[in-house]
Amino acid sequence: MQLVIAEKPSVARSIANVLGASNKKKGCLEGNGYIVSWCVGHLIALAEPEAYDVKYTVKPWQLDTLPILPQKWKFKVIEETKEQYGILKSLMQNETVYEIICATDAGREGECIFRYVYKLAGCNKSVKRLWISSIEESDIRQGFDNLKDDREYDNLYSSGFARAKADWLVGMNATRLFQRLPERFLSVGRVQTPTLAMIVNRENEINSFQKQKYYTVELNCGAFSVCSEKITELSSAQRIQKNTDENTAFIKSIVTENKKVKPPELFDLTALQKTANISLGYTAQQTLNYAQSLYEKSIITYPRTDSRYVNASMKDKLFKLTKGAADIMNICFESDFKPDIDNVINDKKVSDHHALLPTMSAFDKDKTDIVPEAEMKLLKLICAQLIYAVSPAHIFEAATVTVSCADIRFTAQGKKITEMGWKGYQTRVLPKITGKEITVQERIFPDITEGLVFENVKSRINEHWTSPPKRYTESTLLAAMERAGNDDYEDKAAEKKGIGSPATRAGIIETIIKRGYVQRTGKSLVPSAKGISLVNTVPEEIKSPSLLLNGRKASGN
Repeated sequence: MQLVIAEKPSVARSIANVLGASNKKKGCLEGNGYIVSWCVGHLIALAEPEAYDVKYTVKPWQLDTLPILPQKWKFKVIEETKEQYGILKSLMQNETVYEIICATDAGREGECIFRYVYKLAGCNKSVKRLWISSIEESDIRQGFDNLKDDREYDNLYSSGFARAKADWLVGMNATRLFQRLPERFLSVGRVQTPTLAMIVNRENEINSFQKQKYYTVELNCGAFSVCSEKITELSSAQRIQKNTDENTAFIKSIVTENKKVKPPELFDLTALQKTANISLGYTAQQTLNYAQSLYEKSIITYPRTDSRYVNASMKDKLFKLTKGAADIMNICFESDFKPDIDNVINDKKVSDHHALLPTMSAFDKDKTDIVPEAEMKLLKLICAQLIYAVSPAHIFEAATVTVSCADIRFTAQGKKITEMGWKGYQTRVLPKITGKEITVQERIFPDITEGLVFENVKSRINEHWTSPPKRYTESTLLAAMERAGNDDYEDKAAEKKGIGSPATRAGIIETIIKRGYVQRTGKSLVPSAKGISLVNTVPEEIKSPSLLLNGRKASGN
């Protein structure tokens, strides 16, 4: 028999239904030459320091035992799931099982979940890999028709194992070190501490910010107004106001330019988390949980992706998905609308998994009728993003009007929409998800020409204050984590480095909140006194993203 090991029971059931393994037994399903079982997430973890030497059990922890550097790494069975581990170990050792199929989630974490069990169980049977991006029946069947040797994913496992060891080395050593300090910090982590440092540094910037007053002079030309540049001194603003009020002005130039706003890319996990935080107020962890649930219901594709494009082989399917997405959102496309699928196709930018998409099962009303409201809103965000991504560009005419008065330059910006494009669909779709109306603002100038003169114009002084930086929200923090260490982030062709991974960033945010280093205040993330103290105490090497980025460079990951 072939033993199929999935990551979670729900996924195992979907696979078992396709394979015809319907005979229920404890911890598995059997039938048609298959045994299908599951891992319940992580069953195995790296062992605690106490497993290496009795000296690490002495409390309070002794500084002379540091650093802890295991020569041979040990594993432990997680107490809460040891029963399922026992079932898997027994199945792996079953003489009737001649081959194992790894069907854990197709990514670095899923590969580690399976291999930790495989290694600790002492199994040496051959392993095939099921690599799929959704658990729809058609994708499962196609995946089983194209099983690969799991050794092809050795580098993926090595990458995941290296990250786990790095987390252990920094976490165990640094935590034991800093718990000896009077503040008794709960933990220090390879990713969590640099993330906390970003929040604390932003708070320091806010607290040290000194607002500055500045001025502008506004000139009323009747049908429209123009404004001066920023003026730092009130006396200068008063002089300009005095010289221009009741004076004559004329249009020095009108510069127009056609501009195009390309449709947004499809979602990867981080982009979905950022959008859900802004639009729906979901935390990053809530979004990940809802997305995982939708995936396990076979309603969306694999959520822990870092790709925002799809493969060319999916072109025909995308036409059907776009139509289904419009049906879910209850909108009709314009009569001349044809989805531009090429917008979202780029084989070179698809890594382990393509961008997040609804599956064909998402359009099965029997399935979506039982989806909780919070998950349904997330599904609609994903459908909406697909609609935007294959829609035409938003095109407008930008105008800059320059007016001269008393030899002082004043300007005004205008915008006239020539084609709504994807933003037209956004104004129709997004309110159905969030309940909030959105509009695209225009500022259209009257019929004016260069040289036009305005007599007796009125001018006034406007007072402004510079604004401090804003506290991080989960959306802006995720963006900062994603681009940390990448000076070319605004260049979309540049590789994203960042700290953490799409799959782990939500958990990192939850960890620093759970441990009392950060608090949620509305949507803002505010460091506590304990969090500030930790960042002020640890050395730069521990709290800088360079520790992660240099380590990644050294390991080739």
